[in-house]
Amino acid sequence: MDETTPSLELRDIPDVTTMLPREWWPWWVWVCIVVAIFVLWRMIAHLCKSSSSTASLRAQAFQEAKEALEQAKSLTTAVALSTALSLALRRYLTVAFGDPSLFETHEEFLARHDALADLPENIRHSLSEHFSTLCRYKYAPCEESVDLSLLVPQASTLLHQIHAVESRPAPAAP
Repeated sequence: MDETTPSLELRDIPDVTTMLPREWWPWWVWVCIVVAIFVLWRMIAHLCKSSSSTASLRAQAFQEAKEALEQAKSLTTAVALSTALSLALRRYLTVAFGDPSLFETHEEFLARHDALADLPENIRHSLSEHFSTLCRYKYAPCEESVDLSLLVPQASTLLHQIHAVESRPAPAAP
């Protein structure tokens, strides 16, 4: 009798996972989605916070400029008054519009054609004329009989007109 003995060796169960349908994405896709949602949420929160802080900085700069103009009323010399008014307006412009006019001379300010591009043409023209008047009193010798009483009200009016204009957000750096 030629009988062969059956093999008692057990075979492994074949891998059936390749035959099962996949109804969900791999775990790393879910992790990426959660991370993307978190990053988007943080960016939106940061933008909201920065826009509100910009508005508060602008309001604070407006108050400081008004106080500086009020304090300038007590100055009696043409040089001191025109310097104080110029600094008050330029500080406000630096904070509210990101304009570097605080760090420029009058000639550099006039030479820069994109200066105060966010302002309407009439306000920009009035501001340039006012800065020219202040420059004349700061740097040119003047008689003591000059009427300086109109400088502070003009500066105050300009400040209120400038503050009424909405500043555009600064472009993001590349």
